[in-house]
Amino acid sequence: MKHFTLAIMMAFAASLGLRAQTVIYSQNFSSAGLPVGWTNVDRTGNNLTNGIWKRYTSSQFQSETYSNGYWIFLSDAQNDDNLPEDGELTSGRIDCSANAKVFLRFQHWFYTYFDNNTNSAGYVQVSTNNATWTEVWSTTESSDNPAVVNVDLSAYAANQDSLYVRFKFTGDWDGYWAVDDIKITEPATLDVAIKSLNVEEYVAPSNQTISGVLENLGSDPISQVTLSYTVNGGAPVTQTLSNLAIQPFDTYNFSFNTPANLSSVQSYAIVANATNPNGGTDLNPSNNAKTAMSYVLSQFPKRNVLLEEFTTAPCQYCPDAATRMNAILARNQNLIGVALHSGFGSDAMTIDEHDTLANEYTDGAPAIMIDRVYQADDKSVAIGYYNDPYDRWEPYSIERKAEITPVSIAANTTYDGGTRQLTVNVAATFYSAISDDFRVNCYIVEDSVSGTGSGYNQSNASNGDNTSEWYQKGNPIVGYQHRHVVRHMFGATWGSTGVVPATTADGVAYNKQYTYTLPNGWDESQVEVVAIVQRYDANNKYNRQILNALELKLNTADSTGLNANPNTAIENTNSAALATASVYPNPATDIIHVAYVLNSNTSFSMEVNNMIGQTMVSYPVVNLQEGNYNTAINTASYANGFYFVQLKENGKTVKTMKFVVNK
Repeated sequence: MKHFTLAIMMAFAASLGLRAQTVIYSQNFSSAGLPVGWTNVDRTGNNLTNGIWKRYTSSQFQSETYSNGYWIFLSDAQNDDNLPEDGELTSGRIDCSANAKVFLRFQHWFYTYFDNNTNSAGYVQVSTNNATWTEVWSTTESSDNPAVVNVDLSAYAANQDSLYVRFKFTGDWDGYWAVDDIKITEPATLDVAIKSLNVEEYVAPSNQTISGVLENLGSDPISQVTLSYTVNGGAPVTQTLSNLAIQPFDTYNFSFNTPANLSSVQSYAIVANATNPNGGTDLNPSNNAKTAMSYVLSQFPKRNVLLEEFTTAPCQYCPDAATRMNAILARNQNLIGVALHSGFGSDAMTIDEHDTLANEYTDGAPAIMIDRVYQADDKSVAIGYYNDPYDRWEPYSIERKAEITPVSIAANTTYDGGTRQLTVNVAATFYSAISDDFRVNCYIVEDSVSGTGSGYNQSNASNGDNTSEWYQKGNPIVGYQHRHVVRHMFGATWGSTGVVPATTADGVAYNKQYTYTLPNGWDESQVEVVAIVQRYDANNKYNRQILNALELKLNTADSTGLNANPNTAIENTNSAALATASVYPNPATDIIHVAYVLNSNTSFSMEVNNMIGQTMVSYPVVNLQEGNYNTAINTASYANGFYFVQLKENGKTVKTMKFVVNK
């Protein structure tokens, strides 16, 4: 029955003059050498070993088929020979004689230390005779890993029996360019896709706006499309977008007019669909839908953000980076800093886990990861020295602190100075039913580590810079104090499995105990423990964020705790006059009552804030006598969600009460 239905659909599409995508040529570089007909040439005439493209299979490049091979030009292979590079990787002949429209699609990763300069560039050129070449695409900016490029070649290749495609890298000791999964196609006439769906992952009971990005993968411009979304399989919410002008392989940002009602503490599967491009049939329905999950939380844990700094003794810019890092930590509460000794060679403090993380997330040091979150503006998890000389480390960290986390951490440490045995107990508590691969981990961190020899002596590019803390400290710096060094990871790189179940339960703590004997060379007075909860995704290294962290000294206990307001983190002070206070009804619809009792005369005020700290209503300061009070507040215009009443005495918040509007 399914085959019969598909046949009818295809016949109907044919009757409208529509064609499904035709793959003219594809190449994923699965063969050990160059594909038949391809050439790899150094155009500088220097005949350099590093002046040509090379085949790799490492996971550094995250193309769809990286494991079976891709080609990369490594500019000088990280050795400055003072010679320019000009490497050309050229396809064999591709026959497009039967195709009225021809598009090129490939995955790539272009990286340059200095964006938008002329020191390195990538070019795509085409030819119909393998002699005269036309540039159809170029870049000098670092890309996502991977990025997808689509180029309309119809003006050059339509109905041509010979098409050649060339990937040309020019540079001088500046970055690299990897290319994989090349396709020459005649696209379907109409093919609309939802490229991405934007939904807040962790929220309060509220109305959430559903938005995303459409992509036109067909050969015809799209002027109209029907959008819909469902929540947990419920009734679809539909709207039509008209008067569009989405050109082939361009994108369009959309937003639904009707928000999704997420009012209960539970998980919500939101599925968005795009159909009926230009009122016609989409010939590739496989990419029409996208699903995203949103979880309503019962409580809001306080978040500590983990900054993991890549640094090594041979890294000449790392002392200045450490100065910046320590200043950021000193200025901001709820940030935890640790050092991973990898990314630029290694030293005496390097452990395997440092190298594993460096191999995944950085090609140099100094650099830092902020909860291992992918930073879209920098197209990287590790924010390095060259692309961004420290400017974004602090604002990225502050932004991360404001994001909602679903998990709190409690931990305690016990240390026996005689046996040098350390015991750590970690408890992770989640506040909704969330299905994911969450893991507990724990770092042993030693501060102010020093030693003798090249494994500890710190290279110092700022020895002659009188604006630097490290001016005239030597190069290398002998006796350098290496800060907050990660000495051991109890859960290895990606955390301990089997602690947190596949689906968490609201308010349930998941416990893990670790034990370790500190080596005699470690200074126990400088040792701390950092407990973390992290996500792991085996298929996507950019989806392995740290959700929360907690820093403890030896023989102490602590907890991240909960926020009354997850974004403003209001702290209450003790009250001399306020005896009791309550808010009702809760949940509310059109009105709430704030009831409170004062046991002495005082100066009093009150305000209501929403989840993001915006003031909904504010009552001025008044002098009140001892007694009972009740204030009615109209909430008819409030959207569904969490709100917070703050009672203030003499200008200081003495009571914060949470209530929910649910209409």
